[in-house]
Amino acid sequence: MFKKVVALIFALSFIFLCACSQESKFGIEQFVDRMNKSFETDFLTSEFLLGSSEDGSEWLFSERGNSLITLFLDTNSNIKGASVLVTDNGDINSLINTYLQLCCVLTGSSVEEQSAVLQNCGITADKIKFADSNIIITVGKYKYVAVGNTYSITLICERN
Repeated sequence: MFKKVVALIFALSFIFLCACSQESKFGIEQFVDRMNKSFETDFLTSEFLLGSSEDGSEWLFSERGNSLITLFLDTNSNIKGASVLVTDNGDINSLINTYLQLCCVLTGSSVEEQSAVLQNCGITADKIKFADSNIIITVGKYKYVAVGNTYSITLICERN
């Protein structure tokens, strides 16, 4: 009897623990929902337009103010990466904040954890400038990229 009760408790615990975890692979609806709940943003799925290339790569993009947010899709239409581009009349602090939020949703990490990763990678408002520069760093299963020139800065977070 005792063994059956213990087995039942383990089975129920396993089911409840699995139900509480977030999926690591998700689509645009989950992305928008997580952004809006976690960061009180006002994203809508209808804002994102689908783009594709001749090789079959697909992405979703949305223009917001002086920035362009792009979500890279895998073959199952799950989001595998995110980027934000800002032009030279944009605010770098706002860019870094948006990038931090995108990375948090993509990686499933907290703001504190993701801030530490970006700080260690050198992707901060005081180091990213409108000048020719490139940063490419892999941390765990994610690649962080910063590309800048005199006209724009692009920050990318992508699952390897």
